[in-house]
Amino acid sequence: MNALNGWLKAVRADGLVLVRTRVAGPWGFEVQPRDAVVFHFVAEGRAFVRQPETETIELQAGDMILLPRGGAHEMARSRRGKAMPLEAFLAMRDGVVDQGPKATTLICGQFDVDRHLALPALRALPPAVSLRAGMAPGCSPLSDTLRMLRDEVETPNFGNQIVVRNLISSLFVYFIRDWASAQSTANDWFSALRSPHMTRVLARMHEAPERPWTLDELAKEAGLSRAAFARHFSHSVGEPPHSYLTRWRMGIAAQLLEQTDLRLRDIASRVGYQSEFSFSRAFKMTRGISPVQYRRERLK
Repeated sequence: MNALNGWLKAVRADGLVLVRTRVAGPWGFEVQPRDAVVFHFVAEGRAFVRQPETETIELQAGDMILLPRGGAHEMARSRRGKAMPLEAFLAMRDGVVDQGPKATTLICGQFDVDRHLALPALRALPPAVSLRAGMAPGCSPLSDTLRMLRDEVETPNFGNQIVVRNLISSLFVYFIRDWASAQSTANDWFSALRSPHMTRVLARMHEAPERPWTLDELAKEAGLSRAAFARHFSHSVGEPPHSYLTRWRMGIAAQLLEQTDLRLRDIASRVGYQSEFSFSRAFKMTRGISPVQYRRERLK
């Protein structure tokens, strides 16, 4: 899936481990809404995930849950056990290993992604996604990555932080890849990736944001009439073609502002704008802040 390859390359999920513990007896912690994709992995024992106005989810050893929109939730040993603020739980439990035979081993963390670039995928996912990763070696790339992540956070060694960051990035890729490959009848961004018409035009948008795309040109790439393409794209992706393209361009521009010293006019040219003024106006309308302010804040 060329469209997914380009998307994953640009989104580049970074991340960190929030909690690593083996805890026995009653326990629980609450996670406030976060501007990140949150995950919890139960390596041993069991845990319950409680969300407001949603059915409680039980996790067994080898289960992982993702909350794509970082919504408020609680993790606990039981369905109705008390939960303390995450910060208080971390102060007491992070890195602590209980030796009880019925303890729960948890590894919890987050994927930090550019939510503007990732919006179509995050919007298409349910508020919580539970996965049976398994524990046996070789079961799947996802389970092997989780097993390596557990080894890294439990065994201090030089380079741990670098390895952990790379493993968390790999987790995000494996999850998105597996979800995109799953059979689904839903009309969403993932179903668009499985459509020969849509995946071709999404790949072209991702790989060539600098091109002055017109609706006719995009429809030609998709192999559809102008009207059929516009209708099909909006229905499956969730927004009109040029709205998607503009948000994608501004996401690439944000990365260039943050990671390079390129002048605004050069960045504008790389994302399909003929003038610095038109680029700056589009960036502010999309991101709510001017490119100059965005770069200044990221350099603080």
